[in-house]
Amino acid sequence: MRGPHVPVPKPEQEHSPGDQPALPLRPWSSFLIRDYRLIFVAILCANTSMNMRNVTSLYQVYHLTGSSMQLGLAGFFQAFPFVCFGLLGGVLADTFNRKRMIISTQLLNVIPGFVLGLLTLTGTVQVWHVNALNLVSSSLQVLSGPARQALVPSLVPVSHLMNAVTLTTMMQQGTQLIGPVLAGYLIELVGVDKAYFVDALLLLPSIGSVLMLRSSGQPGGARRQISLRSLIEGFEFLWHTRVILSLFLLDFFAVLVGYYRPILPIFASDIFRVGAGGLGALYAAPAIGALIGSGLLLTAGDIKRKGVMTISATFLFALSLGLLGLSKRFALGLIAVGALGFSDSISVTIRRTMVQLLAPDQMRGRASSFLTVFAQTTNSLGAVIAGAGAALVGASNALLLGCLLCALSIVGTCWAIPQLWSYRRE
Repeated sequence: MRGPHVPVPKPEQEHSPGDQPALPLRPWSSFLIRDYRLIFVAILCANTSMNMRNVTSLYQVYHLTGSSMQLGLAGFFQAFPFVCFGLLGGVLADTFNRKRMIISTQLLNVIPGFVLGLLTLTGTVQVWHVNALNLVSSSLQVLSGPARQALVPSLVPVSHLMNAVTLTTMMQQGTQLIGPVLAGYLIELVGVDKAYFVDALLLLPSIGSVLMLRSSGQPGGARRQISLRSLIEGFEFLWHTRVILSLFLLDFFAVLVGYYRPILPIFASDIFRVGAGGLGALYAAPAIGALIGSGLLLTAGDIKRKGVMTISATFLFALSLGLLGLSKRFALGLIAVGALGFSDSISVTIRRTMVQLLAPDQMRGRASSFLTVFAQTTNSLGAVIAGAGAALVGASNALLLGCLLCALSIVGTCWAIPQLWSYRRE
């Protein structure tokens, strides 16, 4: 059975999209397109700034209070806007000009960084200042995120979309490493106040890159207004587009029963007995695996059977959970968590690509926001279930049970929605 044909709008760029597919697709092919290079720089600077500010704020809160409870509250204020405003960001991205929305939110986001820097410089900063300004900063970041993601498909040909999404995903994974390291060095060398000023200034090249885009940034379709109906339309689109619904279900069940990160300290201390250094290696291994997985996708080019690849990657994730549950040696545990990161990166990249392919331009903002909110919610639920499972049956048995349930959920999803396995893009 062939997948549904969904029209994709013609990209706005200096090269003719009709000429692009004739060229061999290389890992760097999307970088040959001017507008993609610009949006890549914009997302790179914005995400690095966000990760720097988050780490700097957490450091400052703990330095001011010495309280783990206050540290947890600071993390809550950073994450809370994803749940509250994630869906609203998608509606806004499908209603207003996406370029103007990115520029306005990022201009406003410069203010919290500078205010935190000034308060720290003058010695008047308090914890409630940090939390309140972080809440504003994170909210602005969440509101602009769907607009940035929804712009990408209009900047590259359809044949390059998976390449572009993979490059963007790799870059976002990289900023989760670069941002904290850069923040740490700046705090150590020049102080917390200067670190805030630098992360605020990083938003300026991001704004400049968006201003230089040739794409109009206007969402396709008829002009619409912000309303509850716009949000309902997004849910209706996901429900009726069965392939996308199956992607969400696969991710939901895999994360719900297989969110392994919260219980890695148990493996480090009680099973592998490797201490803090070994725990750091266990947390680093998924990132290394993810980079390898993204690199392989780049070399593979445009995969036609994306549905089969997603199912296979999720099944590999389930097997890797079982391998970690059976692991008694540290080296085997490292291989297992590396494989978890590897399979997850492939699944995430292809899922994002398929959502952008199947969603019409006027729906892409809402589809991207649903993806983000869905991931944040399932991560939170998965963390609770992982902790409860480890407490009831032990960490190893919890992962073995998660492996079984994840495999069953894959079979159940493919049986209920067979369109995913048969989906291919011509």
